[in-house]
Amino acid sequence: MTGPDGGQDQEAPSSATAVVDPVVPEAVRRSYAAKFTLSLVVVILLVALVGTASYLQVRDTSQATATENLQSSAQLRAEAVDEWHSNMRTQARAFSVSGVYENGTTAQIDTYIERVPAPTAERQVQLHYVDTSGPSDVIAASTVDRFEGQSTRMIDTTLADTVRRAQSADDPDAVVLSNTSYRTRDDPEMAFASPVTGGDGVLVVVSVFSDDLPSFDDQRAAFTTTIIDDSGSPVLGPGLAASEYDPGPGLPDGSGTRPSTAQTADRVYAYAPIDGVDWIAVTTVERSELFRASRTIRHSIVVVIFTSVVSLSAVAVVLGRQTVTPLVTLRQRIEAMEAGTLDVDLSTARTDEIGRLYTAFGNMRDALRGQIREAREAREEAEQSRQEMERQNDRLDQFASTLSHDLRNPLAVARGHVELLSARLDGFDDDSDDPAELLEHVDTIEDAHDRIDSIIQDVLTLTREGESVEETAPVELEQVAREAWANIDSKDATLSVTGTRTFEADRTRLLRAFENLFRNAIDHVGPAVSVEVRLTAGGFSVVDDGPGIPGEAVDDLFEYGRTTSDEGTGIGLSIVKTIAEAHGWRLYVDTTYEDGAMFVFDDVFDEDDPDWYDSEFEWVELAADD
Repeated sequence: MTGPDGGQDQEAPSSATAVVDPVVPEAVRRSYAAKFTLSLVVVILLVALVGTASYLQVRDTSQATATENLQSSAQLRAEAVDEWHSNMRTQARAFSVSGVYENGTTAQIDTYIERVPAPTAERQVQLHYVDTSGPSDVIAASTVDRFEGQSTRMIDTTLADTVRRAQSADDPDAVVLSNTSYRTRDDPEMAFASPVTGGDGVLVVVSVFSDDLPSFDDQRAAFTTTIIDDSGSPVLGPGLAASEYDPGPGLPDGSGTRPSTAQTADRVYAYAPIDGVDWIAVTTVERSELFRASRTIRHSIVVVIFTSVVSLSAVAVVLGRQTVTPLVTLRQRIEAMEAGTLDVDLSTARTDEIGRLYTAFGNMRDALRGQIREAREAREEAEQSRQEMERQNDRLDQFASTLSHDLRNPLAVARGHVELLSARLDGFDDDSDDPAELLEHVDTIEDAHDRIDSIIQDVLTLTREGESVEETAPVELEQVAREAWANIDSKDATLSVTGTRTFEADRTRLLRAFENLFRNAIDHVGPAVSVEVRLTAGGFSVVDDGPGIPGEAVDDLFEYGRTTSDEGTGIGLSIVKTIAEAHGWRLYVDTTYEDGAMFVFDDVFDEDDPDWYDSEFEWVELAADD
């Protein structure tokens, strides 16, 4: 988007950004890592919330479905019991209506019972004709031979009670059921008793209530059904005696009119009323078995949620290491560059966008480093030029001072003696004037001119030697020192050189520096002075055995015109210091030396630098190459 000035405007914030930014903390908006982390946390939370909601929904739905299945099973079994109960009542009443009970003998009744067709009594296992005319109820005829002639109470009290209730029933067509199941064999049995027509007796139909009852034999073998009465007492159950029945935690409200459920910590119960009788079918199953499918589904959802969260976390770690971490590192290194550290490592083996970003900043760093280096070099050159100008100005000032002060004295002396000589020559009288005295004035004038010439030479030397050294060559310390000693009038003085080394210097200027120091020692100590040139860690020193330099004189020792000799110009030591500074060296007087004066040239070479010039191997190789 082009602005009114033709420049490129910043991209306008999107509507989504305009809405989100006000509610996002400043620290998050300014940090890509915080945005990235917050986004992933939101996504993970959404996945967890959606997964949890799905988990709860599946759990509730699957449990409700399993409970409905349990209720359906209880209802089907209640209907099966109702059908069984109705069939058994009908059979009991049908078998009790026969003239054989009124006119037949016991043998005839037994024959009748034995001939009852089996297909009409599918669940019928026993038929008993009980004679109730005596003091005790005795089974007079039975399909089970071992029961004939026995008292019903001897067989089972439940059976005896059922017969007694049937005999005392007001309705001659009544069919009485036993209150609970009982056992005379492996399976639980129920007795259906009905008074016979035309006689004192009761016909008992005994039916087995076992697992192969219709609708009880389903695929859900874990389901167990118990029949209880409306008070919760057990009536019968497949494969169990009445005392073994588990009727559940109790009948819930409305159990007599509709199916309902109840749960304990381990089991789930479904209740279904049975029509035509005050019984309730209780179907129960272990919770773990009933909700197995639900648990499997829930576990699958949990695994999916967990896998999703772990995967997102892994993605977050990978993306964080591949994106956030490099960006944070890049930001830190750019901040270091901003603080002035340009030696940060911006190299990378990546070739993607982040790698190209690193490369771009690396190129920018290199370009900036080059610009800074060029600027530093320009600044150093300017500083050198400035320092050179300052030195030149100082030399000009000293030159002017020397011309105005130092030359004035010998000129004044010469002028005075010229005037005296002129006056004497104007009135020259051979008798009164001594020619030798006139020659003394001439000698004095010549000495003044010699001093003027010496000052001029020193000033010229000072001006020339003060220029910065541009070109250097390898020089050997002892050789240069002895050459300089040979150039001066050493008189009776002696020179010794302790240690030597080759280094870079302007040979001509270095000779001048040694010459001036040697003359200075001879002039101030005496013609028999002993001078020594010593090698030091950072350079070399020139030492004499004179009285040394007073502490108060050290501060202005190297100033122009400073001398204690009548014949000196006071520029010699200034020239030495100027030569040292032109090389970039440091010259000072070691005031701790007590055996004379010690002039130290320091920063000539670094202490750790090897002396390649004195290396036999290096020079042999060079010679071989030549």
